[in-house]
Amino acid sequence: MIIANKAFLIAAASTLLIRHALSVCKDGNVSVCTVRYSSCTHCAGRSLIDTVSRSTSVESITCVPVSTAPTIDGDTSDWSSVEAFETPLTGALSATESPYGNVTIQCVYDYERVYFLFELPGPYRFDSADKHKCAAISTMFKMGSEAMLYDMGNCPLAKTSCPTNATECADYKVDIGGHWELATTEMGVAYGTSSGSGKDNVAGKDDEYAVSPSCRMDDNDANAANEWEGAWTHTSPNTTDGSYIFEMSRLLSTASMESDAQLEAGKATDFGFAMWDPFENETSGWSDAGHYVTGCSADWISLRLVDENGNVEGDTSEETSSDSVETSSSVTSSGICILAFCLVVMGYAL
Repeated sequence: MIIANKAFLIAAASTLLIRHALSVCKDGNVSVCTVRYSSCTHCAGRSLIDTVSRSTSVESITCVPVSTAPTIDGDTSDWSSVEAFETPLTGALSATESPYGNVTIQCVYDYERVYFLFELPGPYRFDSADKHKCAAISTMFKMGSEAMLYDMGNCPLAKTSCPTNATECADYKVDIGGHWELATTEMGVAYGTSSGSGKDNVAGKDDEYAVSPSCRMDDNDANAANEWEGAWTHTSPNTTDGSYIFEMSRLLSTASMESDAQLEAGKATDFGFAMWDPFENETSGWSDAGHYVTGCSADWISLRLVDENGNVEGDTSEETSSDSVETSSSVTSSGICILAFCLVVMGYAL
């Protein structure tokens, strides 16, 4: 009877947490408010406070057409008139947010290419002999209809390796573009495209695709190439302050329908961004799984390439509402995770 009472109290408290968060979202009039836990499989051994995170994330990023494209050089001066979108970065396998603050994202496009400016607060670290002691970033675009931001597409048949038949995970495919590890580069230098493969043997900004973390490859089909350009810098490399600046660009439409998301003016595409912290571990730098991701590490952001009239098709961002339990997948999954946590603390095996 005592156990049952404890379970009731914990479940009631969990419900109140969710209701309170929804109330804050509604009253605060923010774009998205989520109560989330990264994975139910990690509930055991953590306190309720540790396993629940409250984050505010943008639902969409507007990418506007320009007649004069920014120069890819790491200089932000030609972005001063472009709207900036700020959003948190959350641990891919944890409920913690980046210790340095939010990423700021800006986007424009012309008749041929899309251009991004990413600004990441964080102290400078660079080691040309060890990529893990340099900052790293990546973008991700949804390709398959079932692809999730979490787990790089999250194909259930690719949890430990690629499936024997690649078509079995085709609906979970994601385009991982501009996956940039900096060890072979210099600040303020522009690095260009390459052909034949997504592998960038010069600058380490690979063009990849995946259906899970265990099935991630450089673009490798007959039409594969690396269409990404980029330059980076840091605003204060001699202090413990400052921000990383990544200025990047890729073709809107590429020759490879197999490994690249095809972007088009007037249409929206699901998008995500990740960063690896070179100070994750003082001795060894970042780990593969230690990266931070937009969307509370679970939700896509709608990248809206608005046309000249400001219109866009295929935008799903407005279908979710911060004050609707039914349309908030993050809140729903959080409820399940909190329930799992309650069962664990009662001593039950799930």
